Amino acid sequence: MTVMKITAIKMKLLMLVLAAQLLKVNSVEEENILEKVSKELNKRIQEVKASCQVRKVAFSAALQPPVVTSSGFGIIGPHSNISILVHGHIITNIGDAYNPKTGVFIAPVKGVYFFTFTTYSWAKNANIGVVLYHNQKEVLRVWEHQGEGDNEDYATNSAILVLQPLDTVSLRLPKGFQVAASFDDNRHTFSGFLLYQL
Repeated sequence: MTVMKITAIKMKLLMLVLAAQLLKVNSVEEENILEKVSKELNKRIQEVKASCQVRKVAFSAALQPPVVTSSGFGIIGPHSNISILVHGHIITNIGDAYNPKTGVFIAPVKGVYFFTFTTYSWAKNANIGVVLYHNQKEVLRVWEHQGEGDNEDYATNSAILVLQPLDTVSLRLPKGFQVAASFDDNRHTFSGFLLYQL
């Protein structure tokens, strides 16, 4: 729906009002008909305006560990199954499309969305990494096997996805993998926003 369509509807309404004045409506019945037409046109104008409204959707959240060591860090994983990483510390959540209790983003409208994440790990002799999922399908992943000498790493990746209403996006920890997080700073983050509606 475009501004031109709204303008066309407004013009039709104006023409009806002018026609009524030119005809000098004489009866109550004719006046009621014109009033009904006017109300219907106003209703349609409001529907067109509503459909032109652009949704604002953006979120950024940080992962926090369930258990923290004296250093302020904690390890998440490894688990026996793939699991959703619940980034429960909300930095921004415009439109409330990201659920900090489930770790799942639910698309409110059809559109093109951008997602990015940064994962942090602090471990030795461990598989580290995460996977970005669209619904139940893996989109991309970052991972590494950390050896003895290298025990702190960051990894970042991004994707642009076309989503339908109610599609989900989540960040997951693969089976047997682990990551680290901190309560003191936001080292492990998950973010996304709507680029434009389709």
